[in-house]
Amino acid sequence: MSMAVRSGRLWACEQRGALALLLLILAGTLVILHRVIQSPLLNQYGILQDHLERRQSAPNTRSTRSIRTILLWSDFFGDPRWKLSWDTLGPQELRDELRCPVYQCKLSNQHHILPAVDLYDAIVFHAAEMYPLLRPIPQQRSAHQIYVFALMEPPGETKHRLDDESGFYNLTMTYRLDSDVVWPYGQLLDIETDAPVAPSERPHWRRPPASFNDSTIWDLWAGKTKMVAWFVSHCETLSKREILAERLQEFVEVDIYGKCGTLSCERGNPRCDSMLDTDYLFYLAFENSLCEDYVTEKLFDALHRTIIPVVFGGADYARFLPPHSYIDANRFETVADLARHLSLVAGNPKEYVGYFWWRRHYRLAFTSPFCDLCARLHDPGFGHKTQVYGDIQSWWFNGCRLESHIGL
Repeated sequence: MSMAVRSGRLWACEQRGALALLLLILAGTLVILHRVIQSPLLNQYGILQDHLERRQSAPNTRSTRSIRTILLWSDFFGDPRWKLSWDTLGPQELRDELRCPVYQCKLSNQHHILPAVDLYDAIVFHAAEMYPLLRPIPQQRSAHQIYVFALMEPPGETKHRLDDESGFYNLTMTYRLDSDVVWPYGQLLDIETDAPVAPSERPHWRRPPASFNDSTIWDLWAGKTKMVAWFVSHCETLSKREILAERLQEFVEVDIYGKCGTLSCERGNPRCDSMLDTDYLFYLAFENSLCEDYVTEKLFDALHRTIIPVVFGGADYARFLPPHSYIDANRFETVADLARHLSLVAGNPKEYVGYFWWRRHYRLAFTSPFCDLCARLHDPGFGHKTQVYGDIQSWWFNGCRLESHIGL
């Protein structure tokens, strides 16, 4: 082969190599240019728009308005309906009966509403009762399912071995304010805005007025001839509230109704409630456990009456009630100090009436935790989060203590 031919071929190879290199550089430049153009620094709105359009057009993607299904796995203290009106509540009942802002859910205790148990979006387990013998736990669980730990009672009433349920639950639904779904015994709403104020970790309360007068409460105070009332049937408790009441009786009159006292008032008798308005100055809203945020119907029932609640528990009551609307026993060093304060308030009508200032600004209400649970299931980002309680027992049990602040 001649030198010219070889040189021609070599030149052609060099040209092809140069062209290939040029094409490679061009392709790399285009890739880099594309990535720069598609970078969040330059195209953040376009990236978001593309994602939302793909989600909207995807055939298997659930609409944010589709129905979420919630199964009540076990009874609520023997009540399979959990104090709701029907075995199954659909969106209409959640909207009309429970007043849920987000109501596109179906809530049921019927395990065969769907063909398989792993098709429910959420399953709620009541941990204050043992698992049913025939239904200990679901046999199948899908990746999208949410398991909910539900309890209104304090940890001492837990009927599950929680150390066997590590990594089992995704959400908590309890009275504690750090629960994923807060399940309070009552709420206070602002009368002007109808917005919920408490319970809350940081409620914004109005300031009590320097002077407050209400002729109806003043007239009731004038007819109240008895000091303290308490309705109770659970006599030996972890909080030792029975000891506090017994010590208080050494200083002031305390009438105890029910199994733990010497007096009785038949359940359902309207006189039992009305005498709190007409006869007694104070009511003991003592909790059976000293646990964080554990404030029960004992307090909220008393707030419906014209009587000052004397509270005792493990909660920070400022998270639940306006200032100067209750008397916290744990704020006193001794029972004698508490008794002296009660006597001081009882003998001063202006001071006594002032404890009811809050009624001009707040009203009592109740909300269902299933409204919040339904809303969470509809949160667009919720299904993409991964949350598991690795040690549900420590989270639940560590919220309680055994010793009170007031000396017994």
